[in-house]
Amino acid sequence: MTAVVTLYVAGGAPRSAAALRNLTAAIAATGRPEGTFRVELIDVLREPARALEAGLLATPSLALTGANGRRRWFVGDFAQPEVLAGWLADVLDGDPP
Repeated sequence: MTAVVTLYVAGGAPRSAAALRNLTAAIAATGRPEGTFRVELIDVLREPARALEAGLLATPSLALTGANGRRRWFVGDFAQPEVLAGWLADVLDGDPP
């Protein structure tokens, strides 16, 4: 199963860069095989309509959308990748969005 996580950032802002680094670390920390997660990166400065469509309130934000269309949000620069890794693992282990 491949989980799609969508990371919304505001251009090359420092918090956006930190969020991407920390998300990468969190995915690695889940111990899941490569390809378990597919990251979609959306720059809200270039694609503001996508942010509005998603109901985005802050950047950086990470959205995980389940097959049922329900969306879970994780907001911030993910300064504690281990917390994010636990959240990603929980979702894969049966706590769907």
